[in-house]
Amino acid sequence: MIRKTKSFKVLTTVAMVSCMLWVSGFTAKAQTVNETEPNDSMETAQLIQANYETAAQVASGSRPNQYVVKGNTSKTDEDWYKVYLNAGVQYVTCNDNPFDYEIYNSDGNLVTSGTYIKSRLFPIGYPFNVSSNGFYYVKVKGMTSASSSYILLVGGPTYSVASCTVSLGSINMSGRDVTVPFDLRSKDTIPEGSVVYTISMSGVKSTSVNGITVKNLSKSSTVSLNNYSWDKNGLVSLNMPLKSSWQVIYKYNKNTTFTPKINLFFAYPVTSMYVNDIQF
Repeated sequence: MIRKTKSFKVLTTVAMVSCMLWVSGFTAKAQTVNETEPNDSMETAQLIQANYETAAQVASGSRPNQYVVKGNTSKTDEDWYKVYLNAGVQYVTCNDNPFDYEIYNSDGNLVTSGTYIKSRLFPIGYPFNVSSNGFYYVKVKGMTSASSSYILLVGGPTYSVASCTVSLGSINMSGRDVTVPFDLRSKDTIPEGSVVYTISMSGVKSTSVNGITVKNLSKSSTVSLNNYSWDKNGLVSLNMPLKSSWQVIYKYNKNTTFTPKINLFFAYPVTSMYVNDIQF
């Protein structure tokens, strides 16, 4: 439980939340395989590895478990892939030109199907449920008579990184510590599964306070920012969700007023719920 100080005054609490999202793309450090013919039937399906990158990997800039397939297809050219998947929710992540896809189990029964329509430069992940561990077959078929390129990942979602800035209003330090709450739980435009990996504070002079502590109430995690620079990285292992209730505690140093912003850098899974820019 967070113990409140006896008396403090916050002139304005959370005034604005501004989140900017961007897809960092498929990295050079990922594992990439090109389509190999013949792969025109279930019997000749090309064996690929499932994508199982993590939020920690994208935060570090290295994705050894990202497995990307690049190929070309048309209306008359079916491309088949064979991949081992674990039971549970998996994703087929699509990018580049439009195409149809179908996923079958080892008995030849259809598990899911869909159409990827290119609407932006970013990948889209479509979820589907896998009932049991085993090999599954993915069929890709183009939508035009001309051959066109595509990018495909099957397995876990691919991740990207983004930042969310929260303006905390005018803070009046007048003899005691000040606690400022803000709540992002109801922000539906923040992607589900977003995990914070770096926190920084701007708008606070190095000598304004004795310390800044940030608390994520969903995980009961407490992070002390580095003195003077007011930042902290390497936090992805704490698995702190961005969509959470938060508190910022400013340790009293002297009577002063400042208008800070907290910057939350996070990794998130790119799914069909991908959002470009967010303004609250």
